[in-house]
Order: sequence, then C-alpha cells, then structure tokens
Amino acid sequence: MTYVEVNNLAKSFGETHVFADISFSIAKGEFITLLGPSGCGKSTLLRCLAGLNSVDDGCIRVEGQDITDMPPQQRGIGMVFQSYALFPNMTAKENIAFGLKIKGESKESIESKVSEAIAMVELQGREDHLIDELSGGQRQRVALARALVTRPRILFLDEPLSALDAKIRKRLRYMIRQIQKELGLTTIFVTHDQEEAMVMSDRIFLMNKGKIVQSGSLAEVYTRPADEFVAGFMGNYNIVDESLSQQLFGLDGQHKSAVRPEAIFINEVPAGAACLAQSVAGKITFKQLLGNVMRYSVLTPQKEFNVDVLNAQGQQYAEGDEVQLYFAQSEINELRAENAS
Repeated sequence: MTYVEVNNLAKSFGETHVFADISFSIAKGEFITLLGPSGCGKSTLLRCLAGLNSVDDGCIRVEGQDITDMPPQQRGIGMVFQSYALFPNMTAKENIAFGLKIKGESKESIESKVSEAIAMVELQGREDHLIDELSGGQRQRVALARALVTRPRILFLDEPLSALDAKIRKRLRYMIRQIQKELGLTTIFVTHDQEEAMVMSDRIFLMNKGKIVQSGSLAEVYTRPADEFVAGFMGNYNIVDESLSQQLFGLDGQHKSAVRPEAIFINEVPAGAACLAQSVAGKITFKQLLGNVMRYSVLTPQKEFNVDVLNAQGQQYAEGDEVQLYFAQSEINELRAENAS
C-alpha cells in the first residue's frame, strides 16, 4: 500500500532547473535510497520532501495527506544531515531531548524516550559528554537518536556517513538499517556511494541530471541497467558498441550492450552456466587483486574486456597468456539511449 506519493515534482533556482516531473511512490516501512553523482538533484529533492525547500510544481502526499506546502515541523519527519547540526554547548543527552522539549512533553516522557533512543544507538556512558568530546561516529549517532526520539513517520538521511572513515561507516550502515527494520520506519536515504546503496536499500532510485533514470531493487538496477549511465555508475560493466554487440551477441545492431566482468569466463564454462556458443580469443594484458576477486584485462581483436574471477585455489593466469573468453548468455544487457523514456 502506498505511504508516500510524489507526483510531477519540479524545482528550479532562478534559471537553473534542478529537476522536473519527478514521480514515485513508497510503501510504509520501505528503505529507499536516492543515489546519483554530485549535482544530480538528489539532496534538493530530499529537502523538498522534508519541506526545507519549496517546490515549483507537483504534489507530495503522506498517508493520503497533501503536505506539499506544510511547514517542516508539521510533517512528522526526522532528519539527519552530513554536518550533524548539533548544539556544541549541550551534552549528547540534551541534544537528543531538544525536539521533545520544543514539543512541550513532560519531563518523565522526555527521560523515558531519550533513554530509549540512547540505548538504540548504543551511546550509553557517553550521554553526558559535550558534543566536542565525542568522535565523529558518536556525533552522528547523537544526530540519529535526536531524529528518532520524536517518533517520526518518515526518516530522511542526507549523506549522513560521508564524513566518516570506512570502518565507522560500515558500522553505522548496519546500525541504521537494523534500527529502521526494527521500527518499521519509512526511510529515504541520500548518497553518492553505490556500496552504501547496495547494502542498505529495499529499492534504489538512481538519479542523473534531475531525473530518476532507473528504479528498482538492487538486483534489478545492478544486473539489468537501463542505459549506459546506469551501467557505468552501478558497476564495472564492459560496454560494447552497437556493431560489436551485433557481431558477438547477435543483437540488432541498434543499441550498445553491457556485460558484467563476473559474467565472462576464461577458458572454461562453469557447470550449469549457459554461454554463447561463440568464444573470443584474447591475451591477458593486466591482472589486479581486488580482495577476494582477481580482475583480468583481456585484449581481444575487437576490444579489451575486464573479467572478474573469484580469488580461490585453482587456475591462475599470467600477463601474456593466450585465453578464450565465454559470455554468459543471460547476462548480456541491451542498453537504451540515455535520454530515452
């Protein structure tokens, strides 16, 4: 059932058009990620949904209620920013309680809700510290607790992890997702980081130049890119031009195609894999260890392909080795033109 409904939303700043004709719906309890490169309009879209920016056209509804022109404080939202936006002269506990005090809740209610929020974000023992006495990860947990303590009907997260180091980011990704699932909280998350989107989202809305160019589950967006931009942004796809797509894969010659590096096999086809009958001869020009994956660059007469192989015991290839490439038939993706509807 639709919980958030956005219809034909548009926003400009003067002569600069940020986005237009944005429409989508979100079910209650979904975790949605607005993903895209810097400048694509994702943060502005989030701010419009939150009421921090006005819209030029369109409608926003939550639970059937039109909130398009409603002030932010009346929308029932919680918001977490990259910059934390905390009061440095207050303790962690006082920051978390601030919204409840503004709402005029009783002291007993505030104490109970703040204690629950502190436990939820695992800040026990740090609640009486001033903000400057906390690490970046702890400050972001204070900001998250402050957003959650008011029991919002929607949680907005605007690149909240981008200023943190990799280890802390991974920890907070897991924490945010677990809390969101536990509370069944409808959440919209903004990031430019594909990995974050992949590990956290129920659905991804991928944006480019003010448009949602593809939306769907991780599997849908990652394994079935709609166009060359999506293929380039979501993974390390091999992009094959129109004529070569026709020659190698039997496509109509009107569109480019994309093949994931892990959908190409070297010298032998794994059991159960259905590959095109035609293989392609090539030479390994480069190899790179990427953790549990070995990436080979294979130069063929037509083009150079990247091939990813699980880094396990077994066949290893050296630069200069002559090999045959086999392509998984079901993993060849025909791409539409980027501006096609």
